Amino acid sequence: MRTRTLAAAIAVTSACLAAGALAPVAVAAPVDGKSARAAKAPAAKPMDYNGDGYRDLVVNLSGNTDSAAGSAYASGSVMVLYGSRQGVDTTKRKLIRTSTEGIPGTPEGHDRFGHRTASGDFDKDGFTDLAVSTVGEDLTVNGTYRRNAGQNTIIWGGKNGLAKHGASTVQQSAPTSIDVRRGMALAAGDFNGDGAADLAAGDYSNGRGGDVLYGPFTRKGKPKSIASLGMKDGQTYVHPGLTTGDVTGDGISDLVLQVYPGRAGVHQRIELLRGTSKGLVKAGTLKDAAGKDLVSLGADDRQLGIGDIDKDGYGDIVLGDWRADHGDIPFAGRFTVVYGGKNGQATDRKPQVFTQDTEGVPGTVERDDYFGSSISVGDINGDGYADVAAGSPVETVGDKSLAGRVTTLFGGPAGLTGQGAQVHDLDTAGVPGDMAANDLFGRVVKLIDMNRDGRAELVAGAPGEYPAVGRYSVLPGTTQGLTGQGSKTFGPADLGLRAVPETGFGETLGN
Repeated sequence: MRTRTLAAAIAVTSACLAAGALAPVAVAAPVDGKSARAAKAPAAKPMDYNGDGYRDLVVNLSGNTDSAAGSAYASGSVMVLYGSRQGVDTTKRKLIRTSTEGIPGTPEGHDRFGHRTASGDFDKDGFTDLAVSTVGEDLTVNGTYRRNAGQNTIIWGGKNGLAKHGASTVQQSAPTSIDVRRGMALAAGDFNGDGAADLAAGDYSNGRGGDVLYGPFTRKGKPKSIASLGMKDGQTYVHPGLTTGDVTGDGISDLVLQVYPGRAGVHQRIELLRGTSKGLVKAGTLKDAAGKDLVSLGADDRQLGIGDIDKDGYGDIVLGDWRADHGDIPFAGRFTVVYGGKNGQATDRKPQVFTQDTEGVPGTVERDDYFGSSISVGDINGDGYADVAAGSPVETVGDKSLAGRVTTLFGGPAGLTGQGAQVHDLDTAGVPGDMAANDLFGRVVKLIDMNRDGRAELVAGAPGEYPAVGRYSVLPGTTQGLTGQGSKTFGPADLGLRAVPETGFGETLGN
């Protein structure tokens, strides 16, 4: 249990991003000189950037300082860890910055390259690519200086992985004011079913909400077409709260996004945009069990996930809300499961709300637990039903305040249930390291099968791990759920990074 003031310390406040330095838009040519896409390319596997069949992990490090570039504070970077038969392999890695050969741009203070990432085969060549946002990039557009305009970069994947096949600055709509911060939210999917990945890029502050950039992209970063993200009711704020999945079961990606209050008349809501052969169209706002608009003041992309929990062919939406009170207990936290259907949200199933008071869920509801502060959806036990991992990073464990823990709940024919739910923390048997106060274990969680055994591992970040430089833990999935046996852990020093607090290690993982 923590006070509101202490708990709020882990919230990411995007408004405090500092201005970046002036930089022109640049485009890098492919390093290997290959054409944009093959004539008959195979289908790219999700998050497999080198095409070896194993999913890879992206660690976002937007607070990383590029000391080789004149100590550009918080210029940002991303670290790619390649998957293998043994799972995540920290020796097979690539640190990518704007100073990396083939990456357009110049490392400058507070650019925050790597704030968000999204993966997809954007040029339709059979290899997964990585879109990276630089939200603090300043630009001069048509002679007008735009502070914190933000821009996005696509790093092309290939047989040698990322940063070996070139990268390009994404060509998108021009920022019309300061502090637009294009790429504050990123999500990728095939929103029109043409086989090429499309990119949804949310703005921090713009009445349009951002861009939907339809692929295939050229190797100069030009999309086939651009559309508004769909905000037409005044000034809105799209915090990092975009996620994609097939909610309607038609094989075309759908998009879930959040709308935040701006001008008078705008109210907070969670919208579903349905993918069609003509692109995204509005499918309505998500409703709670009482038929009212679902809201989640604390949500971002770390608290959104989509997966088929009941295996009925429709993706189900999981939405965390760490700021939710439980009766008179403030900030206890919760998450909601909204079941998918043919036209969007299912009409024959009410949403379910889960807390630490739900039957079968271990733990006790306490003040400022932030249960549901992070969410990921994936099949942990290999039974074909998607499961849910929910982090509560400021949970007190024993006598360790803000130690944090992760709760996993399992899917089945009747949907998600608390029956058989598990909890894991840094004191779980087999998990390397010692649990301590202020670890914030579970600040970000991701379920991903990196060793191709059909069961997702849990990757959980602990950004407060002493001495506040952060750490990730990887717990294997088994037929019985997650286990600490065989777990791995890695911190900045394990990846050749300086162990300094500003890195943001343990805060964000790529999608």
